[in-house]
Amino acid sequence: METGLLKIISFIFSIICLICGILLWRRRKETSDGSRNILSIIFLLLTVCCIIYLTSPFGNSLPVLSHILLDPMMVIIGLWAINLFICYPIEVMRPRQLRGWWQVLVLLPSLLATLTLVSGLQFQELLSWSDLLTHIGDIDVVFRLVCLFLLTIISLFLLVIPYNWRKSSADYRWIRKITFISQVTTFLYYGNTLTSLPLFFYLHLAWVLLTMIYLTSYELGIRVLPPTQTIQMPVSSPSISAPHKHVNIGDLWPRICQIMDECEEWRNPNATVETLSRAIGTNRIYVAKCIREHTGLTFNDYLNKKRIDFLVLQLRQDPSQDHKSLYFEAGFRSRHTVYRNFVKFMGCSPSDFIATL
Repeated sequence: METGLLKIISFIFSIICLICGILLWRRRKETSDGSRNILSIIFLLLTVCCIIYLTSPFGNSLPVLSHILLDPMMVIIGLWAINLFICYPIEVMRPRQLRGWWQVLVLLPSLLATLTLVSGLQFQELLSWSDLLTHIGDIDVVFRLVCLFLLTIISLFLLVIPYNWRKSSADYRWIRKITFISQVTTFLYYGNTLTSLPLFFYLHLAWVLLTMIYLTSYELGIRVLPPTQTIQMPVSSPSISAPHKHVNIGDLWPRICQIMDECEEWRNPNATVETLSRAIGTNRIYVAKCIREHTGLTFNDYLNKKRIDFLVLQLRQDPSQDHKSLYFEAGFRSRHTVYRNFVKFMGCSPSDFIATL
């Protein structure tokens, strides 16, 4: 019964993997980076693994739903899966960075683990937690636990990797979301390998499936892509920042206008009332209050209105230009955010506005 259910789930899983992989591969050239290449290859590799499990005699012996704790093969497969997946957000954050030694460095944990596995190291079979505690000091058990620990560390690296928002279609919100997806995937994988409970296996499989569908829809319908040619954006001058000086509340509005208009801080997708208040050198509450008094808007509405005003001005000057690149220039990183704010401030969608021009 268990094997039959696994084969049905694997078949459904392989179909969805194949569809997502083909869709991303066919539209991989729309991006100026290799992010869709990475995703599509991962999805197609998962499809191949499912096909092997479903069709070949070797597949029937794979430890897909193993009753052994810390099964060595499953530990290595999990490490490779997370390691390969992390390449996708890194490519989004730092386009064309995963080349040569950088790529080797990112995949190094998986490569070392695989070499250890094929080197002939004898692995103790762990059937229960008592077996695990008994052999906790054995080199092969320590090796497997270190591999699991690396899964968490690798995904957390996304939060500290520096990136240039002028070239990347990522923002901090997206980075945190991808890190959360990786952490949940790792947690469910921990539950599967450390308990061998079918519940964790099916939850893990369902989460991976939802992640694939979300990332495919994000790439094809939500993500704002950077233009193929680098856009020269104004760089905020450090001279305007005075975080250690007292700023008169009456002087806030001129300073806000200087940063937002002259330095065009609204282009930064990570701009918040906190970053603006730090640049001015005052409290975020005073900044938000000042903006509301002068514009009647919250900070977020004030920021997004400047972006929409920029889009409207550019589209009126040349309606035929690539409006998707304008979204990127304006500081947007999500098409849904563009549409929502465009309708909010202009009363129509960007495509309807362009049609009127």
